[in-house]
Amino acid sequence: MGGFEFLLSAQGLPLVHQADAAYRPFLLPDPTAPPARETVRVRFEVSPNPSFEGQAILESTATWSIVARDGERALVFRYPSETEPAWVARFRPGSAEVSVACSPRFLETVGGTTVLQCSFFGYPLDQVLAMYLLGNRGILLHAAGAVIHGRGTAFSGVSGAGKSTLTGLAAGRPGWEPLSDDRVIVRVGESPPTLWGTPWSGEGQVAEHRSGEMARLLFLEQGPTHEIRPLTTGQALPRLFQTASLPWYDAEYLEAALAACGRIVQTVPCGVLSFRPEIGAIEAVEQLLDRPGSTTPSP
Repeated sequence: MGGFEFLLSAQGLPLVHQADAAYRPFLLPDPTAPPARETVRVRFEVSPNPSFEGQAILESTATWSIVARDGERALVFRYPSETEPAWVARFRPGSAEVSVACSPRFLETVGGTTVLQCSFFGYPLDQVLAMYLLGNRGILLHAAGAVIHGRGTAFSGVSGAGKSTLTGLAAGRPGWEPLSDDRVIVRVGESPPTLWGTPWSGEGQVAEHRSGEMARLLFLEQGPTHEIRPLTTGQALPRLFQTASLPWYDAEYLEAALAACGRIVQTVPCGVLSFRPEIGAIEAVEQLLDRPGSTTPSP
């Protein structure tokens, strides 16, 4: 995901991981092959009482929280109505090593062999790890994404802005290779910036394991006409803050994430796509990519 490979292992125990449908395109066909990109090693162990003492900096839901202690972070998961953690994932932001302590409830017997069931490796753990691993090198963005004739374009927007609608309009369009209809990863610090699909899909269930050079970042607005307006870096940055997944709760690492946002708007041309839910919106994007200097497509 986003150029990271997550290698799961356990000391002395076989692992069982049943991926949801959206994750299956992202599974490596041969986990013994040499890693092509950054490898993050996630090691599981069984603990009678998984725990992590520190300051809770995020209480996201009734089931999980993020806890800080010195330079270390932990995602602590509890089942509803239970007080003791079911599992605790510990890591240092930016490090390629993650340790997950699981309660014995995840042990199962399969064919006479005791195995560790780790199918919970998904949301929210993978998103939290991706955000901290990226640091100042990129962001997780609420956006639809596509590689259009070889060039990646992100269509960013809050809930209801039209990400899934736009993705549906482009379905089957020649030259359009969808990445996601809800969340993408943008990586900077390499030339050129790249746009990656993720398994975290929206209503359209679009989640593709592919990437491409990033050519445009467009913020979505539904309007009466099809129009693309350019944005300066100063205009684009506040919009990006609204749709990027940033660790606002973690002052120690927020600066790196904000720096990544700044690098994105400085290196990727940004604009606003105002559109009606019609095929003309797709044609407007194609005109923009064909004529990079054009800001307002033909009627």
